[in-house]
Amino acid sequence: MPSEGLSRQILKSIGILMGALLLSRLLGFAREWTVAHQMGSNSITDAYYAAFMLPDFLTYMVAGGSLEIFFIPVFAKYIAEKKEEEAWHLFSTVLTFMIILLLPLLVLAEIFTPHIVRIIAPGFNPAGQAEVVFLTRLMLPGQFFFCLGVVMIAVQNARARFLIPALAGVMYNIGIILGGWLLSPRIGITGFAIGLLAGLFFGYFVLQVSGAWKLGAHFHPNFDFSHPGFRLFLKLAIPVMLALSTVAMDEWLLRYFASFLQAASITWLVFAKVLMRVPLAVVGQAVGTGSYPFLARMHAEGKFVEFNRTLNHGIRGLILMLAPISTLAIVLHEPVVYFVFSHTRMKAGDIQATATCLAFFCVGMFAWGAQNLLSRGFYAIQDTMTPAIVGTVMTIVSLPVYWLFARNWQHNGLATASSICVISYTAVVFFLLARRTKNAEAPGVLAFFVKVAAVCVISGLACQRLGQWLQGRIAWQNPIGALELIVPVTVFGLVLMVLLARILNVEEFTVYCRKFLPWLRERIQPSLVRF
Repeated sequence: MPSEGLSRQILKSIGILMGALLLSRLLGFAREWTVAHQMGSNSITDAYYAAFMLPDFLTYMVAGGSLEIFFIPVFAKYIAEKKEEEAWHLFSTVLTFMIILLLPLLVLAEIFTPHIVRIIAPGFNPAGQAEVVFLTRLMLPGQFFFCLGVVMIAVQNARARFLIPALAGVMYNIGIILGGWLLSPRIGITGFAIGLLAGLFFGYFVLQVSGAWKLGAHFHPNFDFSHPGFRLFLKLAIPVMLALSTVAMDEWLLRYFASFLQAASITWLVFAKVLMRVPLAVVGQAVGTGSYPFLARMHAEGKFVEFNRTLNHGIRGLILMLAPISTLAIVLHEPVVYFVFSHTRMKAGDIQATATCLAFFCVGMFAWGAQNLLSRGFYAIQDTMTPAIVGTVMTIVSLPVYWLFARNWQHNGLATASSICVISYTAVVFFLLARRTKNAEAPGVLAFFVKVAAVCVISGLACQRLGQWLQGRIAWQNPIGALELIVPVTVFGLVLMVLLARILNVEEFTVYCRKFLPWLRERIQPSLVRF
């Protein structure tokens, strides 16, 4: 395990991120709930979600959609060497480059949107494609604020300042929710797109400018593209810009193939994946984002043993938290979706379709969390080529999988293909990173995963039997009834998992409980005294 002082720093950062990301993901869920409540699930909502494809692709082209991942190691290198002015000069250079790159790309995208939409969303009829084109053109300018904001988020994360960057997603979601509630009754789905623009401007630009300014950031436009730091930034970014990311391509492939399926298929997949992402983002994204600056610093300082220990500790923590959550979500997929979407314009068939997709997506939840941290492990050692090559190869290989599963099992097949591909990708990058960093503890991580998987499978089967027994005794197809089913099954499942973990000697369960219980006691006792 990493040193006690470093562990505290990482845990504090992760704690801040988990709180902010929990709020952001709850608002993300509220965002999609608002779409379901105001619009239902139909061809119009399919067009709305398809309209994200070109803006997202543009963001991906600009340094793979993850500018901060490539900028942090370079910026952190200058900070570690006590060259702060040089770091801010690099910041200005990268920001200037981004402005020069983005403006012509956005203009070209606006002009050629109709032609691009016919390629990336071919399954829509002419009226549907016209709607996708209109919404895409409306959303595209927001990517300018998003990409510049990500650079400012990077400098804050590099200095271990996580709160303001984490609030970007909160304001983004609030913008879409307000646009939906205030504008959609008058202008329909367009209200959500206008809210998106407002959320990107205030959350990713205005708020992040203030956060970077508080750290002493200063922007002086310059064209110093021969600067060693900028060349290193491009060296890290270009492989990912030219490669096919498994994570990004999954979103596009789901919507591409779903555009050929029955109306609302894209919407069902989006709603299901958003629900899966609530715990995934709170745990997986918090651990990945919170650990990354420290991993980059360890590599820059040559602390390779501590690097591996920190990475292993993070992976174990992710598996320990995400595997039980995904197990319970698979068992309770129907009551969860009924609890969430019962009071919207979605019909019973829409809810059932979303629930089934959720179950298949949750099979790969642990892998989505782990790949996030593993990719950052590569980026921290300044190797973007390996995950780029692996992602490209895996994406090409996965194309027939998505096609075959969509053809035979429709939207459920696409959700299944998504999980299969992300699990395969995660396994490959874990093996390659362990070999690259000479991680002697990697077999121990695999043994830990097998034990946790056994605990979750046994507990899941027991929870399934209990859930079936309760379903015959509870009217659960409404929010209150669904909650009455979810609570006892969840409590039973968690207790059983802890007991089985003790039997199988999963030491991490005991370690985390020992850390959590004193923390909880410290916070409860003062409240009891005041009471």
